[in-house]
Amino acid sequence: MSNFLDEQDLKELFSGTQTPPPAAPIPPPPTPIPEEKPKVPEKVYAPDKFTWHTAVKFFGLFVIIFIVSYLMVNYSAVTKKTRWAIDVNILKKSYSKTVPSPAPNQFNPASQARLIVPKIGVDTLIIWNVEDEQIKDKLLEGIVHSKDTALPGQMGNVFLTGHSSYYAWVNSNYKSVFALLDKLETDDKIYIQYSSSVFTYVVYEKKVVKPTDTSVMDQGYDYNLTLMTCVPIGTNLNRLIIKAKQINLSSSLSG
Repeated sequence: MSNFLDEQDLKELFSGTQTPPPAAPIPPPPTPIPEEKPKVPEKVYAPDKFTWHTAVKFFGLFVIIFIVSYLMVNYSAVTKKTRWAIDVNILKKSYSKTVPSPAPNQFNPASQARLIVPKIGVDTLIIWNVEDEQIKDKLLEGIVHSKDTALPGQMGNVFLTGHSSYYAWVNSNYKSVFALLDKLETDDKIYIQYSSSVFTYVVYEKKVVKPTDTSVMDQGYDYNLTLMTCVPIGTNLNRLIIKAKQINLSSSLSG
């Protein structure tokens, strides 16, 4: 028995009492859960409703951008148009850039052929017998004569074309050479210096045609001149045609 029970065990056995088991550890108080604040919905800014006022603002902005872009691209032609308007329409005088009519004793037969339109200040080089596929490039070098049309002094139709406007950043003296072609009227004179002669033409018709109208290049059986350029300025929507008739059938300067 002494191997199994000690004195304390005997006391507990006969006293009917037992040592209470050790108390369980008290768990720590639970950590309080913070209250979640209610979420505030983000503000969503809806676009303003479309109104006529908004439409007018957008339209006005578009017009301003268009006008500025147009003036930048067509600066040279617009400058000529503005100068003409001031000189002729407001000040009621001749165009300030008018060039003199050629006189026989002023023409050097060895010089290059030129087109001279005094009223609108044109005195420019003519490039002869240009193929259709080369016209676009040659227009930056002068007035272009279409191949297979008449030459000055020949029966038929001398067909010349030039730019009314071209990109402002392109370096060329001929990008707006025909900007004022629409100012020509019946009986205005046009001159071509060619092959030791000065050929004089008088305007008899002005019209606007579609680009597909090739009848303007018809040769016919008279001594005619046709000038062509694109209109309105800055577009290639239509073609302005000036028709003129040669009035001096022979004006040789050779002797």
